[in-house]
Amino acid sequence: MFHSQMAPWVPTFIQSCKNNELQPFTPLQFATIDNAANLPRVRTVVFRDFLFHDKKTNVLTFNSDLRSGKIDESFPQEKDHTTTFETCVYFPQTWEQYRFSGQCFVISNKSKEHVPKELLTKYKILSPKVTNNEEAGEYVHDEEEDFCCVPDDEDWDNEVIRQWSSLSRSSKSLYRKPAPGSPLTKETSKALDKIQRGVDGAKEDAGLENFGIVCLCIDTVDYLNLKDGRGGERWIYRRSTEQDGTGLETWDEQEVCP
Repeated sequence: MFHSQMAPWVPTFIQSCKNNELQPFTPLQFATIDNAANLPRVRTVVFRDFLFHDKKTNVLTFNSDLRSGKIDESFPQEKDHTTTFETCVYFPQTWEQYRFSGQCFVISNKSKEHVPKELLTKYKILSPKVTNNEEAGEYVHDEEEDFCCVPDDEDWDNEVIRQWSSLSRSSKSLYRKPAPGSPLTKETSKALDKIQRGVDGAKEDAGLENFGIVCLCIDTVDYLNLKDGRGGERWIYRRSTEQDGTGLETWDEQEVCP
């Protein structure tokens, strides 16, 4: 059987987000290696949701302009459109820090065909159609059909539209601005001004072709809580590569000195 299961760090992370509700959003520091220059790159991004709005995927997501440097520098322009990453989030109200590391990929209206199915099966990422049936007790999977339950083009299309639709009009307008990092000229300055004032004449969905979702598949979580009564607590969660015979994803948990 091929199952998805919520990782043990997910409920703690969700609670941390709720306990820091004074923050209007949850910022992440996203780090990768520039493939061309072989240099480290780090940027601040915003956690948007779990993939498919399903916590059991254990996949964190953030949005990005496909024309931005983080895409060109971090993701190889070839069939296996993936890269390794580390991201860090700090919650100031509760003095908690999470460091996530693993592999990530990008989905969009352009690049969904670049998601390797081997990666999806490795991280037990199931099609929402499958998980909905599984929850209803209707799903039966043949162990030999390795790829029958991974997301298909329709699933990726729906997820892109779901996350795009959740954005404000102002956020959507960012994706129809001149390409990030392009020279500021008289023409681009005029275009930026029109978009800022909402008089550029474009429809609200203009810019969707530049919209991408970066999906973070987690291998390791380093959780630190400095407000714990013992002077702090720290847990390391590692995704296990060994299968337990049930098809369920397994995690090793270890408490260490903070």
